[in-house]
Amino acid sequence: MKARSVIHISIIGLLFIVLIQLGGMIYAYKAQMKETEQSVNICFWMAFTETVDDMVNNLPYPDGTRINMIHYPERLNLNRAEFNNRGMQQTAQVLRKVYKLGEFPLDKLDSILHKKLEYTSIGGDVAIELFDVNTGEILKRTNSRLHTSIVSITSEKAFTYKDKGEAVRAIVVFPFADIMRNVVILFAVTLLLLSVTVYVLVLQIKSIVRQQHNLQEQQQNFYVLAEQMRLPVGEIVSEMPLEKWDFIEEKSSVLLGMTEETLSKAKAEALYESGHKRISLRTLSIVSITGIFLLLAIWSGYLYQISYKRMEFKVQDNFEKMFYEETYYNRYLMYWSVYKDNKVVTKVTGNTPYVDRFLKNVRNNYLEKGYHLRMAGIVVYHIYNKYDVNPQLHAAYTMQDSINNNAPSPIAFSMQFADSAFALKLCDSGISVPIGVQKLKYPSKELLAHTGNAHVGIMDMTTRLLPLDKDSTECVRGIVHSPQGHIIASIWYMLLPLGITFLFICICVGIQIHIGHLQRRLKQFQKDFTYSMIHDMKSPLNSIMMGAHILMSGKLASKPEKIEKYKQLMHDECEHLLALSGRVLMLTQIERGELELHKEIIPLAPLLKDITEKYLLKATKEVRFMLKCEETCSVYADIFCLREILGNLIDNAIKYSKDEVEIILSCEEVAGSTLIKVRDNGIGIPLKEQWKIFNKFERLSANNRKSGISGFGLGLSYVLQVMKAHDGMVSVESVEGSYSEFTMRFPLN
Repeated sequence: MKARSVIHISIIGLLFIVLIQLGGMIYAYKAQMKETEQSVNICFWMAFTETVDDMVNNLPYPDGTRINMIHYPERLNLNRAEFNNRGMQQTAQVLRKVYKLGEFPLDKLDSILHKKLEYTSIGGDVAIELFDVNTGEILKRTNSRLHTSIVSITSEKAFTYKDKGEAVRAIVVFPFADIMRNVVILFAVTLLLLSVTVYVLVLQIKSIVRQQHNLQEQQQNFYVLAEQMRLPVGEIVSEMPLEKWDFIEEKSSVLLGMTEETLSKAKAEALYESGHKRISLRTLSIVSITGIFLLLAIWSGYLYQISYKRMEFKVQDNFEKMFYEETYYNRYLMYWSVYKDNKVVTKVTGNTPYVDRFLKNVRNNYLEKGYHLRMAGIVVYHIYNKYDVNPQLHAAYTMQDSINNNAPSPIAFSMQFADSAFALKLCDSGISVPIGVQKLKYPSKELLAHTGNAHVGIMDMTTRLLPLDKDSTECVRGIVHSPQGHIIASIWYMLLPLGITFLFICICVGIQIHIGHLQRRLKQFQKDFTYSMIHDMKSPLNSIMMGAHILMSGKLASKPEKIEKYKQLMHDECEHLLALSGRVLMLTQIERGELELHKEIIPLAPLLKDITEKYLLKATKEVRFMLKCEETCSVYADIFCLREILGNLIDNAIKYSKDEVEIILSCEEVAGSTLIKVRDNGIGIPLKEQWKIFNKFERLSANNRKSGISGFGLGLSYVLQVMKAHDGMVSVESVEGSYSEFTMRFPLN
C-alpha cells in the first residue's frame, strides 16, 4: 500500500474516531441528564417526605396521635409513589394551615436532599427554592449564589401550601466545568496519542517504501552490472589461451571497480537503515499505544464504576420497596385477618380535633353519598430515624414491630413473596437479571433460607441487610447475580466510542507487528543481497585478477601443475559470471517480451543422461542420480533453456543437500502434458516460505547463512519465467528436513 493511501486512511480513521467520540459524548450527556433528572426527582420526593415526616413527629402530641388523613378519590387509581407524594403535600399544608407551624424548613430539605444525592453519586451544588406557582416569583432560596444554567436540573414541584400557591423545588447544578475538563483532557490526550501513533506508523511505512525503492534500485543496478559484465568476461575467457594476463588483470580490475561501486551504494543504504531513527520511532509508537490502552482501561473502569453505583442504588431502593410490600401485603394483612381487634398497625392513641372534624366531614359529605376515597392516617411517632432510614422503610419497620409485638404467634417473612416482588420491582426499573433473596442469622451470617442460587459470587451484587426483628438476629438481603452484562448494556453509548478506539488501536498494533516483520525481512534481504554480491561477483573477479597477476609475475614458471590449477580456477569463475550474466539477460528479455524461443522435440532420456554425467564429473561431494524416464518420452521446448532450468534445479538439489546427495530425475506424459520432476533428499523448504521462493531475489536466507550457500535468488525465478514462456508451469512439494520435489509441466506439441 502506498504511503499516501496510508496517510489518507489514517486521517479518515482519526476523523471517524473524533466524530464517534464527540457523538458519543453528546448522546451520553443527554442520556445521563435524563437519567439524572429521574434520580433527582426520586431523591427530591424522598427528601420532601422525610422533611414532612420530621415536622409531624415534632408536634407536641403523644405517639399514636393521628394529625392528618391523606386522601384521594379511588377513581384516580394512583400508585403508591403518587399517593405518597400527594399525601405529603396535603400534610405539609395541614401542618402550616391547621397546626400553625412556621415556614417550611427549606434548610432541612436541603440537608436531606444532599445526603440522598451523595448516596446516588450525583455531585454538584444544590439549592431549594420556595416560589409562588401563580407568579413564578422566588420567595426564598437556600443557596443564593447558585445560578441555573444548561447543566442544571430542576426537580418536580411539591406544594407546601397549595391554597397560597407556595411550592418548593430543587435545583441541582452539576460541576460541568470540572467534568468537561476531565473529559476534554482525557479526550485530548487520547487523540494526541492516537495522532502520534498514526504519525509514527506513517513515518515507518514511508521508511519501508523508501527502503523497498532503494532495494529495487540496487537490483536494477545489479541487472545493469550483470549485463555490462557479459562482454568483458567473454573477452577474458577468449584471451586466457593466449595468456594475455596483463589484459585479463586490467579487465578484471575494471569489473571489480564497477562491482565495488554498486556494492558500496548497497552498504551505505544498509548502514543508514541500521540507524537509531527507526528504533526511536518504534519505541515512541509502543509508548503511545500502551498509553492509549491504559487510558481506555481507566475510562472504561470509571464509567463502569459510576454505572455500578447507580444500579446499586436502584437495587437497594427496589429491595426496600419490596420489603415494605411484603410487610404490608403479606404479614400485616395476614395479621389483620387473624387478629381483627388490632385495627391499625401502630397503636392509634387518638385523633386531633382536626382529624375528628375531617372524618366527620368525609362521612357526611362523601361516604354517605357513595363517593369512594382512599385514605391513610398520618400518625405522630417520636422515635423518628430509629433505624436511620427513609419513611417507607421506617413505616415497614413500624408495622413489623407492631406485628412482632402484638401477634400471639409469629408470622414468618415470606421468601416466595419477597422474591416475586423484588423481581417485579427490578423489571419495572429496567433490570432483568437473575435475583435471589436470602434470610441470614446475624452477625454470623448463617444462611437460614433462600430463593434462587444460594451461592454469592464475587461478581454478584448484594443489598444491605434488613432486620426482621428489633434485635436484628435475623435479616434478609437481596442478591443480583452477575449484573455486569446489564451494567455494560446500560452505558453502551459511552463504551461504543471506546470500543471503536480500542479496535483502531488493535489495528495499529497489527500494522506495527507487520511493519516490524517487514523491516526485519528487508534488513535481512539487504544483508543477503550484499553477501551475494560479494560472494558471487566480487570474489570471482578477485580470484581472476589475483590469478592473472600471479601468472603474469612468472613466479609459477617452474610449477606447471599450479599454472593449470590457476587457469582452471579462473576459467570456472568466468563461467560462473557468464552463467549469472546470461541468466540476468534472459530474465530481462523475458520481462521485456524479447525472448525468442527455438522450440523442438527433445528426447528426454539422452538429455538427462548427458546432464547427470557432467554433474558427476564436477561434483564436490558424493552424488547419486536415479533416472526414471522411458526412451520414448520427449518434450517440446527450447534446448538451451531446458538445459539451463534443469541445471539450475540440479544445482539447488546438490547445494541444499547433505554430504550424500540422491537426486531422482523422472519424466512422464500425463493428460496432454510432459512432466519432468527433480527430487532430492535435501534439507527441504519450510511450508511458510514455499510461496515466495519463485520471486526474484528470494532465498532461504536462514539455511543459506547456516550452510554458507550464496546466491541472488534468481534461479527459481528464472525457472518460473522460462516455464511461463513455454506456456507451462512449475510447482514444488517439500517437507522440511526430508526432501524437495520440483515438477515442470510442459504442454505437448
